[in-house]
Amino acid sequence: MTVQLKQFDEANNKRSVATDLFPGFAENRLSLSEGTEIAFLDSKLASGTPIVLLHGIFDGKITWFRLAEKIAGHRLIVPDLVGHGFSSKPAFATRPLHQRYSPDMQIEYLQEFISALQLHEFILLGNSLGGGLALRLYLHYPELAKKIRGLVLIGSAGYPQKLPGHIRELGGWKGRLMTRGPVRALARWSGLLHLSTRQTLQRCFHDHDKIPSELIDSTSAALKTTGIFRAYHLSALNIVPPDIANFHRRFTEISCRTLILWGQQDRIIDPTSAARFAKDIPDSTMHTFPACGHAPHLEYPDEVARRIEAWTQVLQ
Repeated sequence: MTVQLKQFDEANNKRSVATDLFPGFAENRLSLSEGTEIAFLDSKLASGTPIVLLHGIFDGKITWFRLAEKIAGHRLIVPDLVGHGFSSKPAFATRPLHQRYSPDMQIEYLQEFISALQLHEFILLGNSLGGGLALRLYLHYPELAKKIRGLVLIGSAGYPQKLPGHIRELGGWKGRLMTRGPVRALARWSGLLHLSTRQTLQRCFHDHDKIPSELIDSTSAALKTTGIFRAYHLSALNIVPPDIANFHRRFTEISCRTLILWGQQDRIIDPTSAARFAKDIPDSTMHTFPACGHAPHLEYPDEVARRIEAWTQVLQ
């Protein structure tokens, strides 16, 4: 495996996230297998157990900007998943259709990415799909699991459930249509793309007034990157792993400490999943937030940070 780290060049003025949202973070790209690149932010701090933060589907590293400044005592590594944000968005034409942008493909690249960083120990923190990927990384890569000090699951995927409507739509014929240039142009011109973006964000928040303008701007910028609608369509099409019916039976194998955080008004993933995780994962702690949707790290970043910091103290 050959990996190449590419540091951000200020002269090119192509930073994907405004400097003031992640002050002190370096922006890099890591070239992995098949030339696929992962864009990521790195706080580079030496103190505190490193935390790798994994976002959900149709999201990006921007989602962590409110939380990052409040857990700054740790080295924070914040990637865009392949096909999301400003990471590569290849067609993966040589892979079978059912593998393209599937969770198992994502963890292949994440395992390669984390291994390339040569972390001796770290915490995996994931929201939504990112939480599901954290679980799969732990359970599919035993050597990597030995280095994982803990898991933080925020509104995490992991159990069978009916997919939210917007994911079903992007995985179906509407998503296929959006891979066509003229259709995308019409959607932009008519304002439908902006409207659907705002509606998707509103589903994730209990209090719509807490939707950050920075998140809207970053999402809109990412939607202008080449190949993103193909990646989103395939991600939605293949989001349900083939082993989803029985995967949760393996949660008893998780031996590291696990923190489970959930919004009580989550409309994306059933809030009762929080109690299921707490029951199935042996060494777990659960907290739920009232008047909160699918993104506690954005609606209640101070309280989420306090919970994480108190929990990490036990890991020391």
